[in-house]
Parts: sequence; structure tokens; C-alpha cells
Amino acid sequence: MASLAVGLAACGQGVAADATATLPLKRGYYVASDTPCGQASNATTVLLRRDGIGGARDFCEFRKIERAGPNTYRVTEACGDLQDQAPPEVGVTTYTLSGDTAFTSRNASGWEHSARYCAQSSMPADWRANDISDIIG
Repeated sequence: MASLAVGLAACGQGVAADATATLPLKRGYYVASDTPCGQASNATTVLLRRDGIGGARDFCEFRKIERAGPNTYRVTEACGDLQDQAPPEVGVTTYTLSGDTAFTSRNASGWEHSARYCAQSSMPADWRANDISDIIG
């Protein structure tokens, strides 16, 4: 996930961008597309909040969200390691959505991440016990 902070993503191809307040995705846990929800781990899970997305060690705050196509968004993010005091790195990541419960994100260095929403009740016990209502609401 830390790789999300690297570089700038490719911009839209001739499509005028429209600013939006949030990504139109269901908030909550997203697990790597090739991992069953019940087998999620810190390495395969991110938490999508209204203001950003992050894993066990990092967080990317959404600074600007622009709609670049019917299901594509350019997101300016400030990403940092939660255990490091270094200032966050700002870059642009392109999110391609599949409905409101799955996405693929890609940055300019070519790093790509695909994930889909997993209901909290379908996650391993450690995630089911977390009260995330205040940060996804």
C-alpha cells in the first residue's frame, strides 16, 4: 500500500474532469481481489473512509477527487507511513471502479492494486471486533 504514494498516475484521455467530494464506493473494508474475505490479513486489507484509504501501516488522505470518465477518478492523495514522522508524499492515483464495491488503483510507476468490499461480518475475528462506525460514517 505504501507504493500508492509513489509518483503521478496517468491523466484521463481527453475527458474533462469534474470535481467530486468522495469516491462513490461503499465505505469499509476492502480486501485484495484474490483473497477471500474470511482470509484477509493486514497485508491484503485496506479501510476506505470518506477522507482517505489506508492499511495497517499507512494512510492516504484524499486531497482532491476528479471524475475523469464514467467509472474513472483521478485522486490527489497525501500518503504517509503511520509509524514514521516524515511528511506525507503527495501524488495522483487513478481509481477505476467496478460498481460501488470494487476498484483498481494505479499510479505512474505502474503499481496496481485491485480490491473489493468485504462486509465486516465476513472478515476474520480481529476485524469483526473493531468499531469502525465513527471513521466510515
